[in-house]
Amino acid sequence: MKKFAALATACSLLLVGCSESDNTLSQSETSEGWELLFDGETLSGWTGYMGAPIEDAWSVKDGVLSLKGGSPKGSYVNIRTETEADDFELKWDWKIEPGSNSGLMFHVKEGPKMPYLTGPEYQILDNEGFRGGKGEPVTKVEYTASHYAIEEAFEDMTNPIGEWNSSRIKVVGNHVQFFLNGTLTADYTMHSEKWNKQIANAKFSKWKLFATTGEGHIALQDHGQAAYFKNIKLKRL
Repeated sequence: MKKFAALATACSLLLVGCSESDNTLSQSETSEGWELLFDGETLSGWTGYMGAPIEDAWSVKDGVLSLKGGSPKGSYVNIRTETEADDFELKWDWKIEPGSNSGLMFHVKEGPKMPYLTGPEYQILDNEGFRGGKGEPVTKVEYTASHYAIEEAFEDMTNPIGEWNSSRIKVVGNHVQFFLNGTLTADYTMHSEKWNKQIANAKFSKWKLFATTGEGHIALQDHGQAAYFKNIKLKRL
């Protein structure tokens, strides 16, 4: 019994340690140049896109940056980092509820009505459960971690709805890679001949500033449904 109790205590301490490690940088991450974009306690470092007030839509609880959802279309509150980045690696953890749609955009500049009009998007979606405005499911080119609205993800690596996922983006020049739960899901080069043809045949063809800004903000999308984020970390390259 004493050995069992000691083992239980050790496991309990291990779980506490894992919890406390959220939204912090390890010694190796610090030495590699990673920086925290979310401190786990406040909305510091984040602001509403185009000055939108964020407190009624976004909050921090138990170390999680939470989007409550439920806002009617036309009053969505997207948020962005105060800092900007050009070439970078970004990693973060997220989870969503059934039917949810959100996303993370990079190279975002203010001016256009929505952040996705400048910033390419890493989609975050309930692939099977989300329904669009007409009540229809989306196609696989709009699934989580795809080359959004262009090419399907190499693999569907999403965890079950309600469980945490780990995502990563790497941007070097025009070369972009998306990862989900440790697996490469998209690999493309913006402004290449192939990419230009793809854009011409997609909805982005009407978005004149899309993927043209270079250095820009990181943005999180309010699409009207709940979403949760933590461990948001950036390394400039």
